Amino acid sequence: MDYFNPQEQSWRHTFESLRDRVFGPLVVVMARNGVQPNQVTLAGVVSLLGACIFSPEHAWTATALMALYVLCDGMDGPLARRTGHVHPGGALMDIVADQLGVALLPAAAIHHFGAWGPGMVLFASFYLVFIALVVYANRTGVRLRVFLRLKYAFFLLYLASLHLNRDLVSVPCTIFALYYFVEVQNVLLRIHRHHEKAGPE
Repeated sequence: MDYFNPQEQSWRHTFESLRDRVFGPLVVVMARNGVQPNQVTLAGVVSLLGACIFSPEHAWTATALMALYVLCDGMDGPLARRTGHVHPGGALMDIVADQLGVALLPAAAIHHFGAWGPGMVLFASFYLVFIALVVYANRTGVRLRVFLRLKYAFFLLYLASLHLNRDLVSVPCTIFALYYFVEVQNVLLRIHRHHEKAGPE
């Protein structure tokens, strides 16, 4: 179960190789001390929830918690492979935790610095639908075109908005929403053509 398509595998392997070299010693220590991958995933989710709670007056605390969320996001997979706990349930939990920031931070942006609600809701909705379709397409062998992953750009804009106590996310996220709306249509069309070509099972 994966939301990276085959076209992205080469740069993904390069990134994972670098990540494993940097964080490998920490993963080894965690494995030796009995830390479970799901515990790391849960720690990341709790960190994300904390980051959503803190207002602009505590922007650095929110930034530290977001950094911990991203760190946990990058370490649960290597820990699972190290400890032999790789399975579809864990992969699904990892994907949900990975994308949870796009579900929760838009609401925090509306609350903390008055981001434009419709734009934030549409961005989160189309992005999450798109990721779900990508997972489905990968599992069914549907070839997708190269697309942009704007999650981390949104995270950085959110943190910048917190530090400056001003809305820097509404306009970009509305544009992101339009982009993912188009990509959702494209993925649906490719899935339809794939199954139409395959015929009835």
